[in-house]
Amino acid sequence: MKKTILQMAATVLALWGIFTANSMVAGQQVMASASADAGVQVPVLMYHSILKDSARTGKYVLPPDALKADLAYLKEHGYESVTVSDLLAYVREGAPLPEKPVMITFDDGYYNNYLYAYPILKEQGMRAVISIIGSQTALFTENGQENAYWSHLTTERCREMAADGTVEIQNHSYDLHTYGNRRGCLRTRGEDEASYRAFLQHDTREAQELITGAGLPEPTCYTYPFGSLSKESEVILKEMGFQCTLGCEEGVNTVTRDPDCLYQMKRFNRPAGISTGAFMKKAGIT
Repeated sequence: MKKTILQMAATVLALWGIFTANSMVAGQQVMASASADAGVQVPVLMYHSILKDSARTGKYVLPPDALKADLAYLKEHGYESVTVSDLLAYVREGAPLPEKPVMITFDDGYYNNYLYAYPILKEQGMRAVISIIGSQTALFTENGQENAYWSHLTTERCREMAADGTVEIQNHSYDLHTYGNRRGCLRTRGEDEASYRAFLQHDTREAQELITGAGLPEPTCYTYPFGSLSKESEVILKEMGFQCTLGCEEGVNTVTRDPDCLYQMKRFNRPAGISTGAFMKKAGIT
């Protein structure tokens, strides 16, 4: 009788253990699901030209040692770099993101990104998104000039950086990064919608064809020149298959399972003249 009672007690305890374990797992799954629904905070940092010449540094030109300090800071504080492809995988396929993700972007596609930024990225184990201006890449691919001050990336350099997974190449227009009658993707005064649509589609396709023609993956993200756009721009780019757009408004992004969260993503421009700590604090990175 005593043995039977002990066996019953052991059975009850075992069942209770299974119930508790299952409850904990279920609770963890609910918490994970709730966390995914709430989204992930993703700061996006925006860099441009990287030059050693201190006389040239300013709002859009940063010295290499400052970039190195920034990336070291991110690494030391537990941040892991992600690309547009990673964000798309999270949003559309349910793939995980790092606990502390950050996206590092370079606009315009300067040759000095290859000369100075690329080695620093590899050294720090970071990846970046470089959005190139198609017409400039075409020009310097043709003339072969590689000067840190004025050259842009050739398709060969783009392929080299993309081949080892360090860099993801995206679209920054073919020839809209100019000041003139039109600023970036803005629709001009008196331009009808059909003409504007045809214009933006043509310029965007030209950049896409340059990139894919170089053997690189087709860009899924469009980076607005100067951050300028018209109300029709997003509709047109979505119709063309773009799943992400980058702007210039500052702020931290909340990335959820909703595909619309990847349009007009906010970014923090990195100027020279302020410390790494001050810049990271502004971007909400601690």
